[in-house]
Amino acid sequence: MTPQQERTVIQRLNSYELEDASKQRERLVALWRLHHPQAATESSDLVKPFLRLLSSEYVKQHLDQPDEIWINDVYNVTIRRHKKDPVFGTFGGMIQLGISTFDGTARHDWREFQQVKNQLAGPECEAFELYPAESRLMDPSNYYTLWCFPGVKRLKIGRDERYVLDAHEAFAPQRAFRTGG
Repeated sequence: MTPQQERTVIQRLNSYELEDASKQRERLVALWRLHHPQAATESSDLVKPFLRLLSSEYVKQHLDQPDEIWINDVYNVTIRRHKKDPVFGTFGGMIQLGISTFDGTARHDWREFQQVKNQLAGPECEAFELYPAESRLMDPSNYYTLWCFPGVKRLKIGRDERYVLDAHEAFAPQRAFRTGG
């Protein structure tokens, strides 16, 4: 960081203390709505149910393929089921969800990925996405991996209780939840 960039960052941090946080939020949300009108009107629909395209019967003949492939209107998800849990050593194994979109875009929506995980690994299954050391980086396409651990009751990171905010409550711009059941 150059000295000028450093001064700019310090200036911005100091200016946050001079203005009411709720007014800053209102201004940021208004700017977000102005520059992202389509996203501002969207709601977070639940991910549509998945249809299973490929099962382990196919894998018996093609060992390099995933155990299962599931699709819906947006996502293609490959599942690799590992009998052993090499990370935590539980008896629940490990499930690797490989998520990509049909249109190849870099869509990375947390709420949608949570629904993908819930539908394909279970709502009480803990999972994480790894941002590895550069020496282990794998980035061949817009493909995201969730590592799921059915045998782990709770990962020892994150919050202990549920905390979810809707668009009008969120600290930063957030899409609204779907209305009407």
